[in-house]
Amino acid sequence: MELEDRLKSFARFNINHKRGAVAPKIKDRIVELLNGTMAENRFGRFILVEKKFDQSRLYQQIKLPFSWNINGESLARICSSGKSSTKEVCSNSFDLKGAVFLDCETTGLAGGVGTYAFLVGLGYLSGEEFVIEQYFMQDFHQESAILSAIAERLGGFKFLVSFNGKCYDLPLLQNRFVINRIEFDPASWAHLDLLFPCRRLWKRRIGECSLSNLEHQILKVRREIDVPSYMVPQIYFDYLRTGEAEPLLPVFHHNVYDILSLLRLSVLIDQALKDFSLSEIKDPIDLYSLGRIHQNLRNYKASARCFKQALSEKLSPRWQLEIYVSLAFVCKRGGCIHDAVKIWQKLTEEDLPFSLSAHEELAKYYEHKRKDYLKALSFVDRAIFQLSSDLYLSSASVQQTRLNSLQYRKLRLKRKIKKTTGRA
Repeated sequence: MELEDRLKSFARFNINHKRGAVAPKIKDRIVELLNGTMAENRFGRFILVEKKFDQSRLYQQIKLPFSWNINGESLARICSSGKSSTKEVCSNSFDLKGAVFLDCETTGLAGGVGTYAFLVGLGYLSGEEFVIEQYFMQDFHQESAILSAIAERLGGFKFLVSFNGKCYDLPLLQNRFVINRIEFDPASWAHLDLLFPCRRLWKRRIGECSLSNLEHQILKVRREIDVPSYMVPQIYFDYLRTGEAEPLLPVFHHNVYDILSLLRLSVLIDQALKDFSLSEIKDPIDLYSLGRIHQNLRNYKASARCFKQALSEKLSPRWQLEIYVSLAFVCKRGGCIHDAVKIWQKLTEEDLPFSLSAHEELAKYYEHKRKDYLKALSFVDRAIFQLSSDLYLSSASVQQTRLNSLQYRKLRLKRKIKKTTGRA
C-alpha cells in the first residue's frame, strides 16, 4: 500500500481542522436534542444539561429500596479522606445527603496528560429530588469554561462519591485543572470510592466488580439505552469531526445511569453496614464478606452476627471452614474466648477440611491459658503431621515457615513437660 493510501485509511480518525466545514448550527443541535442550555462564564461557553428525578421516578427506574432517610454515617467508616489516601477509615463524618456523585466521560480510557474529560456528570440530593448536572465540552477550546464551572459547583460539597475515582477520575481532573491553571483541591473532601467496598462485599461471589456487572448481578438493573465504555471516545471524536449530535445521546444516558448506580450502591452499602437484616444482603457469601468488613473495622459483634447468619445457610465445607475460622477470630478478639475454643474444637472434631489455624489456636490456649502442656502438644503433633503430608495444600515457603513455628512450639512444650513432670 502506498503512503498516500495509508494516510487516507486513517482519515476517519482525524479531527477536521477546517472548522468552517462543520456549521455551528449543526453542532449546536445537541442543545436542543438534550433539552440543555448554553451556559457561559468568563472563560467561554459550554453546554449544561440538568435532569431531576423525584422519589417515585427513582424507585421505579433504579429500585431504591429505602426512603430518603439516609445519612451515610456507616459510610464514614469505609471512606478515604482526601488528605490521607492511605487511611482506610475516614476521620470525618460522611453525609450522603450532602455528597456529590461524580462520573466522567473521557477521550481515552488509559488516562494521561492528553486525555480530556469532555462530559462531567455531578449528582446530588436536593430536597425530595435527585439532580444530575452534565457539563459538556463541545470542543477543546471550551475546556477552561467547563472546568471553571465544575470547580465552582464542587466547592459547595464536602463529601464525594465516585467509582474508581480515586485512581482515574480525580487524577485526570486534577491534571486538567493544573494545565488550565484553575484552582482545584481534592484534599478538601471526604472521598468514598465505591470500587473498594464493592470489591470487599461482592467479589467473593460475583468475581468481576465493574460497574456494569454490579448493576447486572447486584442491582438487577438492565439499561434500556447504553453504549460500551470503550466506544465513548470514538463517538466524541466523530462528533468533533462531523457535528452529528445524535450518536452522542447514548453517551449522556450512559453517564446518567452511572451516577444513578452510584446512588443506589451507596444506599445499599450504607444500609448493609447499619443492619444487614434490613438490607438486600441475603446471600451467605455476601454476608461473610460483610462480616469481614466489620472485622476489619473492629466491629466484632456485628461481624459475629454476619458470620452466624451465613453459617445458618447451606454452604460447601470449604466455605463453612473459612467462616468458622473467621468467627472464632472475632470471638477471641471480642473477649469471648470460650466461644472461640468451642469453634476450634468443632473444627478439629467434625468432618470438615483440615484447619491448621484451629490446631494452632488450641495449642496456644492449652499451653498459655490452661497450662495443659500434654494436650497442647497433641494438637501441635497433629498439625505437624498434617502439614508434612500431602493432604495439606499450601505454598512451599508458607508451609515451611509454619512448620518451623510448630516445631519450635513443640520443643518448648517438651521442655515445659519435662520441667513439670520430670519426664520428656
